[in-house]
Amino acid sequence: MLVAGAAVLALNLLVWGCHAYLPWRLATGEERGRRAWAAASLPALGLSAIATFALLRFDPDPAVAWALTGFADGSLAARSIVVATAGLALSDLLLVLGGARLGAREWRLAGVFGALGLAVQTWGAELLRIGWGPAPTPAGLLLGILLRLPLALAAAELLTGPPRRWTPAAGPALAAAWLLWPGALRRAMALDLLTLGAALALLLAARWVPPSLRRATGVAGLLLAVFFLARAAAVSAILGGGDVLPVELLAP
Repeated sequence: MLVAGAAVLALNLLVWGCHAYLPWRLATGEERGRRAWAAASLPALGLSAIATFALLRFDPDPAVAWALTGFADGSLAARSIVVATAGLALSDLLLVLGGARLGAREWRLAGVFGALGLAVQTWGAELLRIGWGPAPTPAGLLLGILLRLPLALAAAELLTGPPRRWTPAAGPALAAAWLLWPGALRRAMALDLLTLGAALALLLAARWVPPSLRRATGVAGLLLAVFFLARAAAVSAILGGGDVLPVELLAP
């Protein structure tokens, strides 16, 4: 289950990160790149949704913990994720139908939808990481969501070329997010700090190693970060302790 969770997490980081990153980059880009992303964006979003649903079918507990399993009777997070996914799918469809008629303004608008969608998806991903485990404060949850965003943007950045600003920022952001986790979870993951440290070092170094190694270094750091987050979800599930979750985090 750990490997499957890490694979789905990596896929979601890439797909949702690209939705937030690529439209901005392609707003003034070449037509070939625009056509490629317009054709790939909607199938990629569908693949992400299918993979996530398949994983949650085999391990529904984290989604049940935060009432993410339904729309009408689900939590605010559940409804927000459904709305964000539908809005992003519509934006992807407009990119396909608009074709060469779309200008830089329309592509940047698609980037706004992508950024909002990424923020909402990251909210759901962070709740799934917590599951029934030790829960943070509302402020800690919000900061944790914000600090996970650079990982998705780094994934998109590395897909399209060498690391720039987001890849070296992703490692320190993840380390800062770890500091916000409940003490019980951090103590239980003491040995996993080796993985976090290696991910941090590789993501930071990706910008400065020889050019031929930059992309591979960034990808290696990103994969270690993904594995660390997947391990955190597994350890959180083992710890439990969240049978009574904060009411503020379960707002309808």
